[in-house]
Amino acid sequence: MESRKIIDRLHRAQSRLTDSSAFFAIGLWQLLGRSGRHGPQEWERYVDEWLARGPREFFWVPDQIPAGLKEGRVDFPSFMVCDRKENNRVHLRVWPGPKGWKSPAMVLLHSLFSASDVGYAHWASVLNRLGWTAVFYDLPYHFRRRPKGTWSGELVFGGNLIRSAEAIRQAVSETRMVTRMLRQAGAPQVGLWGMSLGGWVSALTLCHEPGLACAWLVQPIPDVATAIWDSEGGWVLRRQMEQRGLDRARAERLLPLVCPSYTQPKIQPSKILIVGGGHDFISPPEKLKSLAEAWGGAHYREVSQGHIGYQAMPSAWRWGRELMPDLFDAQEL
Repeated sequence: MESRKIIDRLHRAQSRLTDSSAFFAIGLWQLLGRSGRHGPQEWERYVDEWLARGPREFFWVPDQIPAGLKEGRVDFPSFMVCDRKENNRVHLRVWPGPKGWKSPAMVLLHSLFSASDVGYAHWASVLNRLGWTAVFYDLPYHFRRRPKGTWSGELVFGGNLIRSAEAIRQAVSETRMVTRMLRQAGAPQVGLWGMSLGGWVSALTLCHEPGLACAWLVQPIPDVATAIWDSEGGWVLRRQMEQRGLDRARAERLLPLVCPSYTQPKIQPSKILIVGGGHDFISPPEKLKSLAEAWGGAHYREVSQGHIGYQAMPSAWRWGRELMPDLFDAQEL
């Protein structure tokens, strides 16, 4: 028992050092201020408009869904346009399953500041071997959507709350569209597997897109206000927003639209897995446990790491298969 406590303390210290170092470096990028800026009046107008219009319009998806899915890299114009042309195209990487477009499909959504899809390509191959199509979706301002002169993901959270909210809106709406493209192509089931920022987007998608088969949410952001104001990782964002007259109370007005804890998923709790990190200060485990309970008893599991680590994804895969065996063919890896 004593040795376990010592190991846990070591894991906690290691996790804190890893997360603090990583988010300090991210903060240095955010200091560049390349996401643009606005004052409290612009933010109030933005929030008032969207709270009045509601979530159905905020996460709108057009009736006409594009076709043209194919193996490999796919891109097409986004129906949501911003001031950065690189971000105005949707980019996917597709690995069809053994039954082609008739295979069930999993959409993979990456973390904030993700710089490579190599790890996700591994999980795509694992999904293929179990009979599933895998689709990797580039979140706004990441990878091929990164505006020239910026880092991957830098503009998602850079002190410009309106741009951040629009990025989340765009991500959820486009993810909904991708799931519909897969169903339109013939996929009998479509699921979501998201990490951190991708888990947040997946959680919101679950609450607005009916008919999904499952969702594995790996350290999703349950409450963005907590991530900014109550964690070391938000040190630059706090400073930038407070300098512009944007305090926590003002920012929290939009939470009913952009936080999954304010609404309910459109699938059964038994088909939702939430994985937390025991030492995570960005997505605190107590917040994720509360989310699982609020969602009617969704599965919650925990790994001994901070927000940044290598246990959560493989653990999510193992737990997902154990908890939802009916989703997969009886094949050996």
